[in-house]
Amino acid sequence: MAGITFVLREPNAKTPQKINCIIRVGKSERAKLSTGFTVLPKNWSGEKGRVKDVIAEKDKTLINRVLQSIENEFNRIEVQMIAEKKTVTALSLKSHIEEFLKPKDPETVPVPNETPTQELFRVIEQYITDSENGTRKNHDGEKLAFRSIQRYRTVQARLLEFSNIYDRELSLIAIDEVFHNDYVEWLEKVKNLAKNTIWKDVTTIKSIMNYLLEEGMIKALPYRTKKFKAVEEDSDSIYLTMSELEKIEGLDLSNNLRLERVRDFFIVGCYTGLRYSDLSKVNKYSFLKDEDGTEFIQLIQEKTGDPVTVPVLHVVKQIFEKYGYQLPSISNQKVNDYIKEVCQLAEINETVSKAITKGGQKIITNYEKWQLVTDHTARRSFATNAFKRGVSTLVIMAITGHKTEKSFMKYIKLDGMEKAKRFTSDWSKYRDDSEASKIIIKVLAS
Repeated sequence: MAGITFVLREPNAKTPQKINCIIRVGKSERAKLSTGFTVLPKNWSGEKGRVKDVIAEKDKTLINRVLQSIENEFNRIEVQMIAEKKTVTALSLKSHIEEFLKPKDPETVPVPNETPTQELFRVIEQYITDSENGTRKNHDGEKLAFRSIQRYRTVQARLLEFSNIYDRELSLIAIDEVFHNDYVEWLEKVKNLAKNTIWKDVTTIKSIMNYLLEEGMIKALPYRTKKFKAVEEDSDSIYLTMSELEKIEGLDLSNNLRLERVRDFFIVGCYTGLRYSDLSKVNKYSFLKDEDGTEFIQLIQEKTGDPVTVPVLHVVKQIFEKYGYQLPSISNQKVNDYIKEVCQLAEINETVSKAITKGGQKIITNYEKWQLVTDHTARRSFATNAFKRGVSTLVIMAITGHKTEKSFMKYIKLDGMEKAKRFTSDWSKYRDDSEASKIIIKVLAS
């Protein structure tokens, strides 16, 4: 088994040091070559074998990209040599890497003999790698969440599958309106995917192409047309009303520890708006009091990396005290499975119609409400119940971490009757018709 690492000549030095490439085969065979780059040791991550993301290193993106290209080529040639039953030695691998770096300067090192399709998937892989190592960040300059990386991998796999049956060669300049129409049709009719899944695929592909354009990796813009898009569909997600939450809280589950723990975990989510990943991190050190004695939970959100401060309601305080300020450790999947059992016991059985467009057809299915409850229902219930009680949208957003009112309003799930009640309540607060009309428009739009 062969391996490759990047190290500094003198890792503890105070001056810029050469970045060397170490190739190992087995336990004893070893070869070294220079990459041609230097970096200050304090700006180098020995663990990752890459330049740290610091302002002082102006060439960090270029260096890391070349190091990744060397690693990719090393892996490719090792697999090729094994497939061709050639003897893999440290010196033979070193010779190939030297040849790989020699023809062009590092900024434009190509993968030898690659087809347009191979080039497309190489740059998609680069996009994902840049997202994983922090070179590419989200809109707030933070490292991308693990779930985002998972989505990129899923889209990459689907594109690869599609390329094997597509009658046009996929390439960077072939990501155009024709490709869009054929790909969406394939996702709908062959893969039978839901409308929102297709929407995520198309927006991800556009995100990849935009990044490649910004990085100067492509110049053509065939994907930038008004028709290269997909429409998102309202998911009709549910929330639990305050009376339904009271029924869940009132269940005697003392003889069923499994369901009692999940119920308590879920209820905390309903009264804090915290995601499952954040609830799992809360402990006694997350609790703070201000000068008036008001208690809060403060933490850094795992998904966004942003700080959040959440007021501690009485029921939340009771549950944390019950568990010694450390909620039970429960997997996300078990929460989603067991909370349905809890809600069924609480007789959360109102009939709910859920519409979803799949395979190009709108399908309406009736469920008992408990069947649709997941861990995310807790966060949606928090936002909707707070909104119904008149809490300012901006205040709720500060707790849930939503950046825009548009994205936040997708969480607010009021049915027609609830909107009518909200209209009546807001109307009665104003005598001036012009002021009332502004409120009416806002309520009906939500």
